[in-house]
Amino acid sequence: MGLVGGALLNGAESIGMRLLLPAQPATGAEKLQAIADSGVTYPVLVMLGTLAIPFMCIGFLALAHLLGQRAPRTGRLAVALLFTGMFGFFGMHVMSLVQVPLSQSTDLVRAGALLDGVEAHPLLGLTFLAPFLVGTALGLLVLIVGLLLTRSVPRWIALTMLVFLVVDFGLRNAGPVDAHWLWIAACIGAARSILVTFARPSVVNGRTGQ
Repeated sequence: MGLVGGALLNGAESIGMRLLLPAQPATGAEKLQAIADSGVTYPVLVMLGTLAIPFMCIGFLALAHLLGQRAPRTGRLAVALLFTGMFGFFGMHVMSLVQVPLSQSTDLVRAGALLDGVEAHPLLGLTFLAPFLVGTALGLLVLIVGLLLTRSVPRWIALTMLVFLVVDFGLRNAGPVDAHWLWIAACIGAARSILVTFARPSVVNGRTGQ
């Protein structure tokens, strides 16, 4: 399922980066050196995160559809913002993947300077980073508030998503435990809730047709 698959793949990338790779290096050259030293770890983790994006889009569509049964405008707004965020997220992952061949350069100092220049360019921020931060954060907030007000899912699910949003975006995932564990738990609960919700009409129809 989109919700669970996306959460697991996205969580694997974030949790794996925290556990298996060193803290974020200060310069591009140091970052490329860390990528080179990681062997296949960094490329695999980034690929998992990239593969998570279509699953996350499917999951967001499912949640927005569930919300849209009671608040259609809120559901449409949430999914539009979240898809904008996922576009930015994909662009950021493409940039992360580009760092793999750069890390194989014979002159990491020069390659790192190139990377620093690209990452500092405002065009990159406007095209990918801003849509990711604004679209995803606002989209999740609209979705969570809508789910809370309409009670489309059990309250603990929406509240867990809210805590994840605050910790991951507001506090930048600070702390000893990765916030994506919260997102995984919330998405598993939401997937179960969606299955139960969309199974009910078929049961009712089956009984009324007898």
